[in-house]
Amino acid sequence: MSRSPRARTEEDAPPTDWLGELPPELHLRILEGVDDFSDCAAFSLASPRLGLLALRSGLARFKDPLFAVAMRLLLVQRRCADPFVTVSATLNEVILRRYAADRRASADHFPWLARVSPALRLSSEVTGAGASRAEHWRLRRGEENGANLRRRLLQSGTVQHYEGERGAERVVRMESADGEVAFYEGERGAERMVRMESANGNVQYYEGERGAERLVRMELADGMVQHYEGEQGAERMVRMELPDGTVLHYEGERGAEERVALPLTATVPRLPNGMERKARRANQRRRGKRACQG
Repeated sequence: MSRSPRARTEEDAPPTDWLGELPPELHLRILEGVDDFSDCAAFSLASPRLGLLALRSGLARFKDPLFAVAMRLLLVQRRCADPFVTVSATLNEVILRRYAADRRASADHFPWLARVSPALRLSSEVTGAGASRAEHWRLRRGEENGANLRRRLLQSGTVQHYEGERGAERVVRMESADGEVAFYEGERGAERMVRMESANGNVQYYEGERGAERLVRMELADGMVQHYEGEQGAERMVRMELPDGTVLHYEGERGAEERVALPLTATVPRLPNGMERKARRANQRRRGKRACQG
């Protein structure tokens, strides 16, 4: 009497992630040799554990913003293989704009973008001389230049970022070499600064039209918040909020503000831990910076 064949179990099935059977140290050796972003994306989709290991290990290719672009492109290409889905297997403008806006982006990778998406890609051009010599990044459709996305002054290192269609590009962000980042709102030619983030963690907020922006609030990294009144160049601190909820009021012209007691208050609260000295130093640095920029 012959026996019926034994049913296959999960233990009998071949592993779906062959790379997952290898030791972690061998994984890293393999990943270190992958130098194309498309291959990095393919490895990560084939073995998610491998991609996670690469990210946690800090491998440069996997932490580069172009790796995210390659992942999106590969996912789109896989969707295109589905006969019931109709999508274009190329990069779109939103993805390219997002990549160009990343401060880690590099023109060194534009050839890769042109190879995987020849119809819509990024291009780079250097123009001008001296302090005005600048590198421009643009969208490019085939052989036609599109909108400006980014302009970097080669001498100072200042980088301006743009949004909008060709001919109507407006500045939305400017990064200085010292780590300061200014944010802008408004149409082309009328962009006004609304926020400035410093490398030390302080954030300044502005109101007013272009060329007349005035400081109205400054949030310090230690939790203090200062409020200002007055026109550009004459802003004076009128109120300070401490991290513990204490609110202090000030009077006087710019640079000579004095703490005052509220009505029906017999004494002026004392600032703890030298916070007032810290606040004054922050004001002095801001005013010195504004004077240099002027």
